[in-house]
Amino acid sequence: MTYKLYSGGAILGGKNMVEGLRNGVADIGQIVFGYYPAEFPYANLIADMAIYGNFPPAVSAAMTEFNFMHCGGCLEDYKRNGLVVLGTTSTSAYQLIGNEDLSDVETLKGLKIRTPGALWARWVRHVGGVPIATSASEMYEAFSRGQIDAVMQPIGAMRSHSLWDISNKITEINLGTYRSWGVFSVSRLHWAKLTEAQRKILMKNASIGLIGTARGYMKGDDLVREEADKKNLEFFAPSEGLKASVTDFLKSDRAQVIEMAKDKYKIADPEPLMDTLIDLIEKWHGKYEPIQGDDMAMANMLWDEVLSKVDVMALGQ
Repeated sequence: MTYKLYSGGAILGGKNMVEGLRNGVADIGQIVFGYYPAEFPYANLIADMAIYGNFPPAVSAAMTEFNFMHCGGCLEDYKRNGLVVLGTTSTSAYQLIGNEDLSDVETLKGLKIRTPGALWARWVRHVGGVPIATSASEMYEAFSRGQIDAVMQPIGAMRSHSLWDISNKITEINLGTYRSWGVFSVSRLHWAKLTEAQRKILMKNASIGLIGTARGYMKGDDLVREEADKKNLEFFAPSEGLKASVTDFLKSDRAQVIEMAKDKYKIADPEPLMDTLIDLIEKWHGKYEPIQGDDMAMANMLWDEVLSKVDVMALGQ
């Protein structure tokens, strides 16, 4: 099986990926489900719970199991939009990046903070900050012009988005990861042309790719740490008050997530899904703890326990 890679939005970008895959413009692409709240309500429920779990491979495995084995609504959303989604991956943990020590909750009051989604925007408002919705591609310019005071990104963004040219302080709050993300989303038109053996090949490789993508974000963080002294970067641990703000927020935000799931996403009974999601994250953190340094062992476990059990001939039908 041979594919040609078009990167950087050469044929499809974030905002037209679903339509392009549905119409066969591309065979496989990656979808950030946050761009499509109406089309993928269950994926956006997942996005609203992104503060749970911080080890990216475990989050990826948990989300993938949830999608295939516990969320019939997820699979229906994909099918309705002409897709077969081969699991979910995760970024590394979001931190606060700026030019000040932001380790105390009081320092966040009134700050304009670029957030990656609605959940993080709610937390910023919870601590008295002002959330700013700026795309990743516009983040550097907005920061350099003073339109935002800080950004919420993985540590690796210091290098990948050149943020270390304009900022040097990182508060390691570990505020969840982005995981509402179909990094291997297959057009149903293409999927229908594949034999059972070919579908299994894609599924097997997806188990490797999902873990590899999550690990790639972690490696990006490590590269920044290696350059920290050269770039004069400073790292700060969150104060007890800042950590408590996250705990308090999760308690108060659950009711809002439930309300949005029912009213906005039209999910009649979201609470069992939310509880299952939390349990799966805890489960996969535990399963990966002894083998967290071995990417192939984690990929094989994901294959053995989840992806190998999927009926590839029924998937997407």
